[in-house]
Amino acid sequence: MLYFFLSYARGDEDALVQRLYEDLSAEVRLIAGLPRDERVGFVDRTILLGERWPQRLVEALSTCRSFLALMTPRYFQSEACGQEWQIFADRTARFDQQNGVDSSLLKPLMWIPARPGRIHPVASPLQYSSHSLGDLYQRLGVRQLMRLQRHSDDYRTFLFELANQIVSSVEEHPLPDVQRSIDLRSVVSAFHRPAGAGQLTADVDQFAPMLVHFIVAASHRDEMSTVRQRVNTYGDRALAWAPYGPPFPDPVVDYAREIAADHSYRSTVVDLTELARRAEQAARYNQIMVLIVDAWLTRLPEQRQSLTAHATAALRDGGTTAVLIPSSRDDIETREHWQSLSRACREIFDELASDDELYRSNILTHRAFQEELPEVLEVARNRVFSRGAVHRPPGPATDSRPPRIDGPWRAEGDDTAAEDGRDDER
Repeated sequence: MLYFFLSYARGDEDALVQRLYEDLSAEVRLIAGLPRDERVGFVDRTILLGERWPQRLVEALSTCRSFLALMTPRYFQSEACGQEWQIFADRTARFDQQNGVDSSLLKPLMWIPARPGRIHPVASPLQYSSHSLGDLYQRLGVRQLMRLQRHSDDYRTFLFELANQIVSSVEEHPLPDVQRSIDLRSVVSAFHRPAGAGQLTADVDQFAPMLVHFIVAASHRDEMSTVRQRVNTYGDRALAWAPYGPPFPDPVVDYAREIAADHSYRSTVVDLTELARRAEQAARYNQIMVLIVDAWLTRLPEQRQSLTAHATAALRDGGTTAVLIPSSRDDIETREHWQSLSRACREIFDELASDDELYRSNILTHRAFQEELPEVLEVARNRVFSRGAVHRPPGPATDSRPPRIDGPWRAEGDDTAAEDGRDDER
C-alpha cells in the first residue's frame, strides 16, 4: 500500500527531496510495523523526459492514500504538479462527501518559508502545521531543517510527527482506489483553472508560469531534399523536424515543450512564418522567444532571407530571444559541412551570436539539448525580470480618463466647459 505520494516541482533540489522521501519512508514503515523493504511511498523523480504520462505515475496517483505537496513558488507554477494535486483532491472530495468526514489526507508542506501572498489560494486552508515545532517549521521550512546541522533533532521530530499523522489518517480514513482509467492530459491543473471553473482567478495571476514561444526554423522533407541527401529526420512540415532521431524519433520541439513544462514554463510552438508576430508579442508582454534552428536552412535562399529579416526584427523589438542549433553527432553529412553551416548561422544572427548565454550552437546530442535548454530558459527569465517593461493593471480607484492639462493660467474655480464647447464648435 502506498501511504503517501510526494509531489514537488522537479529541479527544486532533487537530491534533497529524495533524501526526504527516503527518511519519511523509513519512519512510516517503522510506525506502521512494516518490513524495511516495503514500498510505502512514491516520488516521480525517476521519470524520464520523453516518457509520456508514464503508467506508474497514473497508478500511484490512483492508489496512494495521502498526498504531500512540497510548496515552493515553482510548485504553484507547474502545470504537472497542479494536475497531480487535482487528481488527488478530487479523490478526497468524493470520499469526504460520501462519509461526512474531513480526512485531511492532502497535506501541503512548507519546503521553503513562504513570502506573503505566495501560497496559492487552494493550498492556504490546507497547510500542514507542526505542533511540537511551533513556529520553527513555519519560519524555516523543511529544507532548512534538513540542511542546518543545529536543527537535525528538529528535523527528526518533524519526520516522526509527520509520519505519525500519515499513518493514523490513512488507517482512519481508507481512501478507495480509482477504478477508472485516468488520462492526465485531460486533467485541468488546480493552479491554472480558467475563469468560471470555480477558481479565484483574480488572485492567482502571480502564479501563472512565464510563456515561452518556440519558433522552429526548419523546413519539410521535400524542400530539404534539394540541398542535402539525408532527409529522414524531416517530416511533411517544419514542426516535424527530429534531428536526434533515431533513437529519439519525436520532433525536437516536442522535447522542448516537455522540458519547458518540467521547469514550470508555459509554451507555444510555431514555424518561421510566425516569428515576426511572436517577437513583437514577446517584447510587449515580457515573454521569452526561443528559435530552434536547422543550420541547413541557410542553404535555402528564400528561407535564409526570411530568417535574416525576422532575426533582425526580433533583435530590434528588444525582446528576450534565444537561439538553439541542434546538430546530431550521428549526422555525418552535417558534420562534414558544419564549418560553413555554422558560419552562415552566425552571419544571420550577427550580434546575438556573440551572446554565449542565449546562443547555443552545435548541440550534438539529445542529452545535451536537455541540459542546455533549461540553462537558456533560466538566463532568459532573469533578463526578462531585470529588463522587461513593468505593466501595472489599473485598480478599482484608478481614473481611466486621459490627463487634461489646463495650463498654469487657470485659476481655481474657473469653469472652462463653456470655452471647451466654443472650441469644439469652431
